[in-house]
Amino acid sequence: MVAIIPPIWVDKPTPSLPLRYGLLQAAVGPLDFPSRHGRGGGVQYVETMCGGGQGYEINCLDDLDTKVFSEEGLNLVTGVPFVVMSNYVCVLAEQNAVSVAEQRTLEKLLSVEQSIVEQVFSSGTFAAAPALANNPDVVTVVTAATDLVDVISELENAMYCTSQYGPPAYLHMPFAVFNRLKSEHLIEFDGQRWRTPAGSVVSPGCYTALEPDGDVPAPGTFWIYATGQTVVWRSAEPFIAPVEAALNRTTNEYTGLAEREYAVTFECAVYAAPVTLWTETP
Repeated sequence: MVAIIPPIWVDKPTPSLPLRYGLLQAAVGPLDFPSRHGRGGGVQYVETMCGGGQGYEINCLDDLDTKVFSEEGLNLVTGVPFVVMSNYVCVLAEQNAVSVAEQRTLEKLLSVEQSIVEQVFSSGTFAAAPALANNPDVVTVVTAATDLVDVISELENAMYCTSQYGPPAYLHMPFAVFNRLKSEHLIEFDGQRWRTPAGSVVSPGCYTALEPDGDVPAPGTFWIYATGQTVVWRSAEPFIAPVEAALNRTTNEYTGLAEREYAVTFECAVYAAPVTLWTETP
């Protein structure tokens, strides 16, 4: 029981930053959309780091084989944008001026946007593309392996050997898999990103870990996805609804809205494999 009511207003004691480690730290960027066109229509670029290599035997001059060139076209990467938004509702009081309410609206967006981007990117919500699940280009790594080391090895073998991808691949996974990798000392932090012994970047987060066709796997089973370099694009500054649109002067209620556009791209290929960390007992 308290002797004096109401409680006294104080400044928030905990800092808002830095954000926890996740997609926004593991990926390249976030890079600014180059224009309003990019914010509304997305981005596209050509990647040249995937496949097309072969060995060639050295013979005498008269016996040289004819070089066979691959017939690959442009490897075009396209990122379809989506919007991340949040809102903050309060009744303005003397201690809670509009400027403070706007600050809290922005603070809320900065807090939640990484989790939302990970969920949208991993599940393909709003037809965001490229995505991990619900992506017709996903290649399932067929393996009977259940050990996490073997599953990661199969995914890396697919990226580096099958697709001949030279730069570090990206492994996208939910926290459950990430924490298991860390607990078994299978990944290390290089000061900026978590990596496997092969150098693949590990991106943990609020990934839905769905099956490639979008179905929910059995409890304790999670799908890990391997891609080429992953890039996050977003509008440089969030949009905050102006006071005229956010404030109901009759009730003095402020309904703040903050949002910004995002797109996530990756190059080369996308592979997927399941790993079962536990099973439910009947």
